[in-house]
Amino acid sequence: MSDGLARIRATLNVRPPYCSGTCEVAVEQSTLFYSTATSGVRKINLLFPTQNQLESLHEACQPAAYSHDDGEVSEKLRAGRLDATAFATQFSLENTGLVDAVGQSLLEGMAVGRDIRSELYELNIYGASNYIGPHKNATNSDKIFGFLDIVFPTPHTGGICSLRNNENECRVDFATMLSEAQIPLVGYAAYFKEVQREIDPITSGHRLTLSYKLYVASSGDSPSATMIWAPGPFEPSLETALAEFVNDPKVLPNGGYLGFGLRHQYPVSSEMRVDTLRSCLKGSDAIITRVLNKLHLSWSLRVLYRDSVSHSEQTFVLHKFILDLSQKDLVWSHWGAGEKLGLGAEFVRFVDEFGNDDEKRAGDYSKYSEDVVDIIQMTEMPSVTNVHSQYLAYGNEAMMGNLYGDICLLAEVPAKVLY
Repeated sequence: MSDGLARIRATLNVRPPYCSGTCEVAVEQSTLFYSTATSGVRKINLLFPTQNQLESLHEACQPAAYSHDDGEVSEKLRAGRLDATAFATQFSLENTGLVDAVGQSLLEGMAVGRDIRSELYELNIYGASNYIGPHKNATNSDKIFGFLDIVFPTPHTGGICSLRNNENECRVDFATMLSEAQIPLVGYAAYFKEVQREIDPITSGHRLTLSYKLYVASSGDSPSATMIWAPGPFEPSLETALAEFVNDPKVLPNGGYLGFGLRHQYPVSSEMRVDTLRSCLKGSDAIITRVLNKLHLSWSLRVLYRDSVSHSEQTFVLHKFILDLSQKDLVWSHWGAGEKLGLGAEFVRFVDEFGNDDEKRAGDYSKYSEDVVDIIQMTEMPSVTNVHSQYLAYGNEAMMGNLYGDICLLAEVPAKVLY
């Protein structure tokens, strides 16, 4: 690997898609009101609750249910849950400044001037032995980009929060962190919606949280909102490294593509034109596009399909749409699936920065040598956002073929002008 490519990859090795910490809060904004079927309206001080108050609140809750439980977790081990319509609180997230802070951290420089909003949607309380297994928070809204959990300093032990994404993992012990504070603090954990979350069993006491959905208001929600783009934490160094790499006469002398795997998850559906996701890009994915625009490099989103009938037979095809070959006619093996992708399909050959074939992605392109475009893998592929389709392949005998696709960001590098 050349120094230039190594610098680009090191620059893009950015923070994981979550953040956590503590925040000071006002004592006078710490009361929560809720009602019970037998005792009417009750209240609890979220910063200085008594044991009886916590137990009463827990009894008023419904057992939390998540899709990963599959009925295997008994109700007595589940956390208690109240929907946001079942309580009211003086705690004001807006007054803490956390929404802007976590927006800056998660969106990596893209939050300045954007109307980031929060929506309180539930309260969770965990007693001894309660836990929540690994899961992703469910949402049907494309506007929501993440979640924010506020952990109050109720006396408890255990309940370590784990946040995971790909190979990254963060474990936060809010119980210890908050018990050692000398001033009123709450803990917070903010994360993108593709992040997996887990809460370890509570050893003693009660763990109390309020959870919020995070989204960027559209122009219809906030007519006066202005978009001001601020450089991300690694944007200047990425621009310098990428400019030097692209201008190197040895890199793609005949032109081709730079391929970036997407680091974040986006909503996709069959027959979708993937370039419509341009306006949805977030975090480091969006920062890459800003750098490409500054360098005047055309870019697009495409599906990189890996046509694989066997491990030794694979070809790579770019397409503008997410396709489902399971409904197509009989497909011949190896090159057949690529040909079946129809108009808009483009064969690509992976090469290193010196123009040599990438041995990990080698294929027989002799049949289409004049139509194959070189591509350099700039970041990890497969992407976080990917698709899969099966089809009937036929060579010496019928078999099932697999077409795997990764939505990736492609920068077009023009051929070098030789003097």
